[in-house]
Amino acid sequence: MKVKEMNKRKIGQRDHLTQVLQAAEKLFAKRGFYPTTIDDIAKEAKLAKGTIYLYFDSKEDLFFSAIERKLDALLSKIEKAVKEPGSAWQRINATIGIHLKFMEENKDFFKIMQSFSEQLREKLEKELKERVVEKQSRYIKILTRLIQRAINEGEVKPLNARKLAVILMGIVHSLTVYWVSQKERGSLCGDASLVQEVFSQGVER
Repeated sequence: MKVKEMNKRKIGQRDHLTQVLQAAEKLFAKRGFYPTTIDDIAKEAKLAKGTIYLYFDSKEDLFFSAIERKLDALLSKIEKAVKEPGSAWQRINATIGIHLKFMEENKDFFKIMQSFSEQLREKLEKELKERVVEKQSRYIKILTRLIQRAINEGEVKPLNARKLAVILMGIVHSLTVYWVSQKERGSLCGDASLVQEVFSQGVER
């Protein structure tokens, strides 16, 4: 096979994978996990059902991959923001705002986990944890670097930067879970200043 033909095939495969993931994200967010079928996704993606199974073993596998894609999108936004000019503390605040805004914009997709039965949720959460651990590690590394820089610049107390990163991530996650449980009353983005204040009160010099 000629090189150009091989490249075209690879490009076509990437396009199909993107089509499937985009269709899955849209339908999962709109209908939920259980009502959405592989047939629905294939129809939305304008591809044969068999094409989806070339990439994914099951609907659960596709759902996990869609979540990973969402997390990659969030991390890309954060990685771009931390390269912008400003102090480490300003970048930490920007990261908090980006995270909360992203979760609010994608609330229907991330709420899907709440629709699972307790048994299935435990199973899926275990498998999902294994697949997103790398994403979480990347996120913690980003926060750790920012916090360590803030420490070096004298903006933050000389504490363990990695532990502070985990604490900050926990605050943001807990607030998001609470917001969803309250049926999204108010704006999650509007709570960015609250997170910033609570975190800063504990760590700022």
